[in-house]
Order: sequence, then structure tokens, then C-alpha cells
Amino acid sequence: MNRSASKWIRIAVTGILFLLLLTGCAGAAGKTLTASCPSVCGEKVVAREGKAGLVLSLPGFWDLSRISLEMDGVKTLIIGPDKKEIVSGEETDLTGMTGWRIVLRNEKRYELGYLTILQGSQIPALFLEVDGEELKKVNRSKDNQITEGRAACYDKDGSAVYDGSLIQLKGRGNNTFRYSKKPYQLKLAEKAPLCGMGRGKTWILLANWTDVSLLRNQIVLDMSREIGLRNAVNCSQADVWINGAYNGLYLLAEKVQVGKERIGITNLEKATEAVNGGSITQGRMGTEKSAAYPLLRSYPDIEDPEDITGGYIMTIEKKARLRDNKLAGFRTKNDLSIRIKEPTYPSRKQAEYLFERITQMQNALKAKDGIEPETGKPFEEYLDVDSFARKFLIEEWCKNYDFIGGSQFLYKDSDLVDPLIYAGPSWDYDLSFGNMADRGFSSTGKYVTAYRKSSNLYWLLYEQETFRKAVGKVWQDVFRPAAAVLLGEKEPNGVLRSLKEYREQIADSAAMNYKRWTVSRDASGPNSGENFDHAVKYLEKWITERTAWMDGEYMPKGGE
Repeated sequence: MNRSASKWIRIAVTGILFLLLLTGCAGAAGKTLTASCPSVCGEKVVAREGKAGLVLSLPGFWDLSRISLEMDGVKTLIIGPDKKEIVSGEETDLTGMTGWRIVLRNEKRYELGYLTILQGSQIPALFLEVDGEELKKVNRSKDNQITEGRAACYDKDGSAVYDGSLIQLKGRGNNTFRYSKKPYQLKLAEKAPLCGMGRGKTWILLANWTDVSLLRNQIVLDMSREIGLRNAVNCSQADVWINGAYNGLYLLAEKVQVGKERIGITNLEKATEAVNGGSITQGRMGTEKSAAYPLLRSYPDIEDPEDITGGYIMTIEKKARLRDNKLAGFRTKNDLSIRIKEPTYPSRKQAEYLFERITQMQNALKAKDGIEPETGKPFEEYLDVDSFARKFLIEEWCKNYDFIGGSQFLYKDSDLVDPLIYAGPSWDYDLSFGNMADRGFSSTGKYVTAYRKSSNLYWLLYEQETFRKAVGKVWQDVFRPAAAVLLGEKEPNGVLRSLKEYREQIADSAAMNYKRWTVSRDASGPNSGENFDHAVKYLEKWITERTAWMDGEYMPKGGE
């Protein structure tokens, strides 16, 4: 055999060996690594491909000593420095293997790449199964939604609280929907008490993208319940998997809506539907701008039930958003923009009724004596002072960036039940507690009342002495004792816990979340936190300083 032929044979053999080696080393490419824990639940989770190899994220309540691993086309998996052999599909013990980057091999000892196994905190888990292509559309636009799928929710001990049909999944939020980790609204086929909360079909998944601590929304919603704000929202931290792949740590919350176990007021939407012969779909929206109505948007073709005085859910909106997005609602002559959230399609008479009632309330607050000039009624006959005092303290304490519009809820029952307008529930606090580089960054100083405009109901209210006294009493009797629990000065006796406990509850899931998503730099600066631990320390320091400042404002001075 001549040298030339021998050379080409060597090259061919080397090439074949290289291809065989490459096939072995790339054995994970195109293959799916799944894990399950049959002794706990029937769900399967799928490893994600990361920059440093595969990442397998497991629920906190799974038993690590009884995990089953499977990979397509691989009979035996060999993992770790001890070359532990795992028969595909059979239970094995992964105790002590979490958090490490380990080598993954097949039965032929070919390297399949690196694997990192993570396990979340002992918190509830939510599994969603939907069409993958439809999910891409939902993640692109809030106009898209998925109308069929499966949802399964497990409590922190692994007990199933719902396993059934999912009839809606869609994106939600305004600015928050722009980020990579999407917030969602989901609707179940049947009402369920997810994570110990009130039974309901519709639920919200808050992504908390701009809050590196992942705690701001939960702390404020829990504080609202702790201080007795009526109809405050329940929430729970939960790890979420979509189509088996880990999608991050979310705050699962009740939706703000009329309902027996949500906002328990008269259901005007159902009463309106009954008069109109069934469910109302969006019809012709009418927009009016006149001397009487600076802006009034409603659905003039809708017929009204006999009583149109309630119930309503409203939000105070930024002027531009109400104008530009063509939302149902109105703007008063004193520049207060109100969106009507429920009924979803308010009739003209319903919009007119609310316009008049809100206008009268605002006029009473603008008057030095607090009395509406035309009706002769004091502002206390238009609004519930206690709920506004509690909500004022929430906004002032956390320096909520969005306090002036966007997520400021109000609600009103039928006059036959209760004629007053209530503040709340609390909602949307990722940009609070100093989590902004400009307005609201400092932990000291007046905040809510510094915005001196007629559209700021809290500034108008604070000009009234009776309201200031109510705020001081709520701070001393209710709010400050609750803050003491949060700061670890007092043992928990309700919903609220110490910041230390909040951190410990989600620490492992936070680590898993930031393995899935990098720390956001889109909206949060160094004040929010360079990492989870730094963010929580910053949050605790800010709340401590802010609470001390509030004490100086609202606790009795010496001799008083």
C-alpha cells in the first residue's frame, strides 16, 4: 500500500472516530431530559438548555430520594464525579446533587454535556399545558389568548388543589408585559381555592421582573390584609412550569373583580346582562366631549337594569392613558380620569351616574369646609374615610411610583346596600420601596401629598383635618404594629411575617428563577439590587428608615 493510500485511510478512520465521538458528545442535542417524582405527583418537568448546559428545575416538595430521570434514546444515564448510574425511567436518589454543575454521560460513557439540578423552595407549584405555537403568539401580544389547555396547582406540601381544564391564558400588564418574563392572566374551567385563597376561576400571575427582591408586591398585598383594608387581595408565591419547562417564580394573586370571594358587592354586570338577554360582547363605544363632559366613554346601545347605582370597580388613570387607549370611563372637570373596569361595558347612564357621583365627591374634597356646594353634603357622605386612610398610608409608606394613576382601585356598591365609595384594593407595587432611580427613591420626606393637583384625591383629603386625624389613628393603632412584625420587632399574629421569613420562604426558588432569567436591568437600577440577597438587604434598610420617618409624622409627640 502506498503512502498516499495509507494517508487517506488514516484520515477516513480518524473522521469516523471523530463523528462517533461527536455523536456521543452531542447526544443531548435534540433529546429531551425529563424528571418526575411519581411518589408525590404525576407531573413531569423538562430540562432547559442554558449557556452552561442543561438546567433541571424541580418543585420544592418533590422527594429528591425518589426522582425518575429519562432521556430520549438513552438507556442509562451516568451523572456526577462518582459516575452514578441511573436507569432511564427508574427512581433514583439525587440527594446532595443539587446546585452543582455535573457531567452527564450515556451508557457508552460518551459525554452528553453538563447538567445542573436545582430545587425550589417549599412553596406551591403551578403546571400549565398549552399549545406551544399559541403560547408564542400570547407572548408577542396581549391581543392574543389561548382558550384551551390544562392547569394543575399543588400546595406547598404537594397536595393537589386543582387539576383540570384551562380555558384562558393571556398576557397582562402595561409596562410589565414588555419584559422577557411575561405576566399572565389565567382562567380555570371551575372555581378552585388555589394555594388556600378564596375560590375563583380567574387568577393573575405577577412576574415581578423589575423587582429583584421578588417581594414588594407580596409585602404590600399582605400588609393591606394585615391592617384590615376591606376586600384586600390574597396572594401566594408559586413556581410555574409551562409545558414542563420552568418559567420562573411568580406571585399568584386573586384578580380584582366582583365576586363572593373577591370584591363582595352587587354584581351590576350580571344585572345588565339579564336585561340585555345574556352575555354582552363589545358593541359600539360612544365618546363624548362637551361642556358637560370633558370626556365620557360608554356603550350607548346597552339597556339598563332598574338600579344602576352599583356595584362598580374603577381605577384612577393617567390622563394620557385614558385618552389614548379609548377606555370606558370619564374625566371630570377637575381633571380626574376614571376608568370603569366593571361593568366591562358600562352603559351611557351608568357612566353618567358615576361621573356625577365622583364629581360631587371631588367637589366636596376641594371645598375648604369639605362640603359639596350644590348638594350640601360633607365628603364623608361620599367616601369611606377609613378605607381611604388605610390606603393613603399604604401609598405613603412604600412610596408607590404608580399612586397617581394606573392601578389605583376604587369600588362602590349599590346605594341600596352602601352609598359610599371605597379605596382599594391595593395593586401593583413592584416600583415601590425605593425601587426607582428618581421619584420615590429617598426613604424620607412627604410623597403622596407632595403632588398638589385636584386629580390627587389623597392630597385633597389630607387638607381635611378629620382625615388627617383618621390617618394618625390608623398608623398608631394598626399600621405601626404591623410594620413591627415585618421588621422583626414583634411576633407574627396574622398574615404578615418578618422580612427574614419572607426571604427564607423563597430563597431557593429565587435562585432557580435567576438561573432561568437574568437579573433585570431594564427598569431596576442598583437601588433594586444587584442580586437577590443584595435586593432584600436594600429593601429591609429602606423600610426600616421609612417606618422611622413615618413615626415622626404620625406618632404622638411628647405631651400630646
